[in-house]
Amino acid sequence: MQQRSSISTFLLAWLPLGCSLLNAAPITRQSISLFVALGDYSVNLEKPLGIILEERGTENSGVQVKEIVKGGAAESTRMVPGDVLLQVNEIDVTTYDFDSVMDLLISTDGSIDLTLGDGLGQMDMPKNVLNFLTSTEDAFFVDAVVREAVRECRQRSRKLGDLLQVEVIIGAGVRDSRGQVRFFAIFSTDGVSTYSCNMSATGVRQNDESIRIVALSCAKDEGLGQTLELIRED
Repeated sequence: MQQRSSISTFLLAWLPLGCSLLNAAPITRQSISLFVALGDYSVNLEKPLGIILEERGTENSGVQVKEIVKGGAAESTRMVPGDVLLQVNEIDVTTYDFDSVMDLLISTDGSIDLTLGDGLGQMDMPKNVLNFLTSTEDAFFVDAVVREAVRECRQRSRKLGDLLQVEVIIGAGVRDSRGQVRFFAIFSTDGVSTYSCNMSATGVRQNDESIRIVALSCAKDEGLGQTLELIRED
């Protein structure tokens, strides 16, 4: 089984036309907002794939991972519940219904290349957050920490329900290879009603450029209110 990471889309809304990431100026206080879309990755799996899929919300809006089967081919990948299936052998399936995706998977012989995303789309970094970041690299690092924190949350805690989306990043700071972020995330426990949680995460950049989450907590305001600590490394 082969796994490879790829970043399919970079969207920097504040960059002037014709300006690339290589010659982008540092983030300034005049920047209004920053949108970064990252998080796509690809895996190559042998059958049986070891994943259970489900439809996403409205009709013909694709499918997402519902469950990773223990002992299956997908268990050793970075795939987690909530990841959205984007391509099957380079065929775009984002507008397929459930039956069409299953027909495609069943009819494919041998190993299958799957491209997936975290389903978070573009995340808003408002001006007050950008004021604490000094470079484009810091902004991408913050985005990566949030996405890895979401992945850890989806993998570790079913008590909170399904993490549907990141509403807004409300605080961020970067020092050397360490990034701290706060963001509001939207959860659902029944697929109908939703609630918001204040998430706090600390991520460390590894030598291979991956992100390791060393602290992750969730302040849930519903009911009596509680803080759930998901990760705490000394």
